[in-house]
Order: sequence, then C-alpha cells, then structure tokens
Amino acid sequence: MSKLDEIVGKSAARIGEEIPEWLEKRSATSTRQEIPQIHLSFEEQRTLQASLASLAVTDSASGIRHMPALGQLLESVLCTEKIQQLRNFPQAREVAMIVRGLPLDPQLPATPYDREPGIENLSVLAGAILSVLQTLQTRPLAYEGESDNTVFRHVSPKRKRETEKSSYGSRADLDMHVDNPHLPLTCEPVSQLSACPEYLSLTGLRCELDVPTRIVAIEEVLAMLPASVEEELSQPNFAIRRPASFGKQGNVLENAPLLYRNATGGLYCRYNKASVEATCANAKFALQLFSAAANHPDVVHHILLQPGDMLIFKNQQTLHARDGFTPRYDGRDRWMLRVFGVNDPARMVPLNPHQPFIVRA
Repeated sequence: MSKLDEIVGKSAARIGEEIPEWLEKRSATSTRQEIPQIHLSFEEQRTLQASLASLAVTDSASGIRHMPALGQLLESVLCTEKIQQLRNFPQAREVAMIVRGLPLDPQLPATPYDREPGIENLSVLAGAILSVLQTLQTRPLAYEGESDNTVFRHVSPKRKRETEKSSYGSRADLDMHVDNPHLPLTCEPVSQLSACPEYLSLTGLRCELDVPTRIVAIEEVLAMLPASVEEELSQPNFAIRRPASFGKQGNVLENAPLLYRNATGGLYCRYNKASVEATCANAKFALQLFSAAANHPDVVHHILLQPGDMLIFKNQQTLHARDGFTPRYDGRDRWMLRVFGVNDPARMVPLNPHQPFIVRA
C-alpha cells in the first residue's frame, strides 16, 4: 500500500489537519524563484511609442500581419541585453517574466463594460504587445466561444456577469488555474480541437491596487508535496469541463491526467479548480493537497500591473488567480488586455481560413 493510500484511509476528521501540517513542514525548505523583469527606459518607451503610432495596428488581422516588422522594431529600440532576455525566455527555467513600461496610447478610453470592443483606440499598446510576442516566436490566437474576431480579450468587469468565474466576472474569486485545460497540452496530439495555449500575456491598462494577479510555478507547488501526489495526479482519474469563459459547456474531457512529465523532465498541467473533478478517492485527496499547496504564501507571487506592464507566463507550467472585487462602473475599473500564444501554427485548427487566428475549442 502506498503512502497516499494510507493517508486516504484515515478518517475524514484527520484530513483537514494533515494538509496544513504537511505544508508547515515543507514550507521552511521551499525556495520561490523571483520573476525576471525587463524595464523599458524613458527613451526606449518614447522611441517605441513614436514608431508604433505609424504602424496602424487597428485589429487582429492587421496586427498579426505586421508582426515581423513589429519584432524588428522592438529589436531596434531595446538594448541587446533586453532583447536576448526575451529570446531566451522560451527555453529558460523561469516560467514567467514581466516587461514593464510598454508605451501607451495618448488618450486611454474608459474601461469597457461591453463584451468585446475593438482595439482601434489602443493601436500603440496592441502593437507593443505583438512585438514582444514576435520576439518570443509565438503565434497569437483566440478560441471559438470566447472570441469571434480578435485575439485581444479585454479583461474588465462586465455588467450582469459579476458572479461568473471568468475574466469577465468580478465579484467571484478566480481560483488557481491553467487556462483552457480541456484542450490538448503540448505533449498531446491535436485532432479536432486546437492546442491549449503555451503562453498567456496580461497587459495592464488600469490597476486596482488591492486586486493583484497571483501566479505560482507548478514545479514549486509539487516540491512542497510528497512524490505520491504527483504520481496520483499523473493518473487518468480526472474529468475536465470546458471553462465558464466559453459561455456554454462543451464535451467533458474524461479519464485524463492532470499532470504529464516527459522523458526530459518537462512538466505540463491542466489543473483548474473550477472545472476539474477527481473520479476516485486517491485522486480526490491528491487534488486537495495540490490545491492547498498552490495557495501557500511561500510559493505565490502577487503581481500588480501598472499601465503598460506586461506579464507573460507559460500557461501549462504555472497557475494564476485573483480575488473577487466590487466594480464601480465609473470608467476607471481594473482593465487588462489578454493575449494567448501557441508556438506551432500546425497545432491551431482554424474555424475560417480568412481568420486563422480564431481556432476550434
């Protein structure tokens, strides 16, 4: 009998005691890695802003079409060290980075409360975001059900959707999760549905000082737990629903593992507290332990994105979350732009060849 079997066999009264007891013992030896940051200087920001103003990124199609030029522009403005840091990120051990001080458009509009506004009033910032993604050599995309015609999702409160557990919700907490976990991970083949995003970027437009984005490296969460937890999470004993952000539920991914670790040690995860269900007792308890560790203060980063700050993280190697808040609907509520990235265009299944960046999900 495994150690996890022994733990699961204990009474329910002991379960609530053992999770914090284990984490208390492990936390003293945990080592949280700091998130690397790139700061644009005043001159770099001003030069980039002037150049982007002439490129007219007014929608996703024009922006993606201009991405090679946008990448070249960024490389001509930033110093060699900063460009190299961006280029190295895909293969780096770090799972997240922050680019601070991207240029903003001269007149920032009110925080949008309708479902899907365009980016014609944010052409400078949109171009800056795409220039960073081009340097990372990743392709922007959006998923059917979440978006009809744009890769830019406005993460802001939406009226009548306050309690929804999605980027359009506000009052409900968003618990730790990987985005779009029902889709094939990087280590899985693609057939009818497109790949799970490899990158997720959030760029600040307006900040709420008491509503940070929380992120955690999954590797650091597992380091706090007994090896039997990873073993259990790697078994096909979980059902994954399509997230609430898609508006309507699709087919549930049945009998799937939450974790994969390949032959070279690469880690891939589809944990999402709001949409994952364990299908046996061992899996349920491993999930409890993992969830508790994922919110432990020794591993969680609290990140505030000021206007022009861009957080980029590897979606399948990190979890992210935020607390609920009460929107004012005064035009100055919390507002970010979200863009997904997939490295291999062949793993995208477009709905329409004229909009290959909107894919099946």
